[in-house]
Amino acid sequence: MIIKTAAAFITTIGLILVIFFAFGLPAILRYQVRADHQNKIITNELKIQQIEQLVKIKQQEALARVEEAKGTAASQEIINEILTDRYLQNEAIQAQLQMASPPIGTNGIPLVKTKVKLIK
Repeated sequence: MIIKTAAAFITTIGLILVIFFAFGLPAILRYQVRADHQNKIITNELKIQQIEQLVKIKQQEALARVEEAKGTAASQEIINEILTDRYLQNEAIQAQLQMASPPIGTNGIPLVKTKVKLIK
């Protein structure tokens, strides 16, 4: 009697396994494949959003560089208007005069460079 019950139990388990592998497993696999495809779609959408954000950042950086270049160009135009030949010549003369006069110390006496050799 126990053997017949055990045999029936094993047969029942076998039948359940056959039904599961015939109908249940492919359905589970189809679900997993479908879920994998949906995950790929979501991942690709996130990548697209990241790339769009990077493009916006690069565009803003490019606009900032353009504005900086415009400011540099405007300042160069102003400098070119001010820097005439006579102005530059006057600045050169002033620099030469300043270099020709010795530096003055705190007590009003000119400072003179001397070479001092230290004996060791």
